[in-house]
Amino acid sequence: MKHKPILFAIMVIGSLWLSGQDMHKSSMRSQMSFGFGVGLPYGAIGIRFANNVANHTSLFGGIGYHISGLGYNFGLLVSLPSESQTEFYFTGMYGTNAAIRVKGLSEYDEVYTGSSFGLGVKVNSNKTEGNYWDFGLLLPITTSEFDEEEQLVKNDPRVSGFTTASPVLIVIGYNFSL
Repeated sequence: MKHKPILFAIMVIGSLWLSGQDMHKSSMRSQMSFGFGVGLPYGAIGIRFANNVANHTSLFGGIGYHISGLGYNFGLLVSLPSESQTEFYFTGMYGTNAAIRVKGLSEYDEVYTGSSFGLGVKVNSNKTEGNYWDFGLLLPITTSEFDEEEQLVKNDPRVSGFTTASPVLIVIGYNFSL
């Protein structure tokens, strides 16, 4: 009971401190963006639309070309407040996160879905408030179906020079404020 005034004072001071900090437009609640890029959030090679549902928290969806067909992802991105032009972020998403394509053997061509997690940095534009570059690293969690199919391809004597899936993927994109 006697701690309630202290907790209330901490909450008031904290909210005043947070409201006094400069916030990048790209991280403000209700801000929307549209971007082009490479990486899972952009459907592999494609576009992404994001809407900030809270300060530093956005929901996004992306669609694009994945080496064996249509790629898509939807997820959540949480950025860390920063007064510099860069903001670090954490992300999680679900959608296409692996693909197999074998030239001349289309029976192997397939995209696979699963969860992916990662981190990165938003580099906010100095010239156009709300625009930003997106650079990140992702860890796709592949399914056993993908792992088994990848092993079949590697063991197929008709296939030579097959490159296995990378355990870490990159993200590079540019996003425009809407």
